[in-house]
Amino acid sequence: MAELHRRDINRAVDPIVRRGRLAEACRVFEDLRSILRWALARGDLDRNPMEGMKKPAAPRIRTRVLNDDEIKVLWNDLPKTLAKSKSCQRIIQLCLITAQRVGEVAGMRRAELDLTRREWHLPGARTKNGHAHCVALSDLAIRIINEALADAGNSPFVFPSNGGALPAMAVARSIVRAQKRFGIAQWSAQDLRRSAITAMARAGVQPIVLGHIANHRTTTKAGVTLGVYAHHDYADETCQALSQWSAHLANIVEG
Repeated sequence: MAELHRRDINRAVDPIVRRGRLAEACRVFEDLRSILRWALARGDLDRNPMEGMKKPAAPRIRTRVLNDDEIKVLWNDLPKTLAKSKSCQRIIQLCLITAQRVGEVAGMRRAELDLTRREWHLPGARTKNGHAHCVALSDLAIRIINEALADAGNSPFVFPSNGGALPAMAVARSIVRAQKRFGIAQWSAQDLRRSAITAMARAGVQPIVLGHIANHRTTTKAGVTLGVYAHHDYADETCQALSQWSAHLANIVEG
C-alpha cells in the first residue's frame, strides 16, 4: 500500500465510470479514500495518495415514472420481451406490486414469507439501510409468489439461480438487453419502485405511510417525535395502501 499511486486509484474507478455506473464509481472512490485515511490515521501509511483527488461526478437523480399506459404495455408484453426468464418477469411484476427494491425481490427466500399472514419479512441483512422490514402481500403478489415457489422446487430461494438467488444485476442486464423490445421510453428496475410509490401518493397515501412501505428511516423516524415517541408501525395503513395499489394495478394491466 505504501507504493500506491493516484493512477492506481484511477485504474480502479475509471472502468466503472465508462460502464455508466456513476453511483457505483462514487461509492468505490469513497470506500478507497476511507480505507487510506484510516491507514494514515493508524500510522500504517505515511501519506495518503488520494488527498486532493476529486471523486467522479455525482449521477443525475432519476425521476422516471411509468404512467398507466406504459405499465400496461410493459406488464402484458413481459412474456414476449423476456421470454427466456420467467423469474425476471415475476421479479419485475413484484417490484411494481410491492414497491420494493429489485435486489430485495430477486433475493427473496422461502423463510422470509408468511403467506398465511400475508407478509414478507425482510431481515436487516438484506435491506439497504440495515433495518428489518415487513411488506404486506396483496392477492396479486401472493399469486405470483406461489407460481414462483412451484417452479423453484426445493430451493430455499423463490428465484433460484446456480445454487443461490438470481442476482439483481442479472435482472438489470435483462432489462437493458430487452429495452428496445418493450415499446415504451427507456426505464430501469429502480423506476418500478418509484412508479408504484408515486401512484400511491397520487391516490392520497400519506408520506409517513409511504415511508414505511419504502422502509425509509429518514421519513419514518424523522425528528424527535417520530424517532423517540411515535412507535406506531403503520402496519394496517401500509397493508391497505398496498392492497389498493395492487387492485388499481390489476385494473391497469387487465383493462
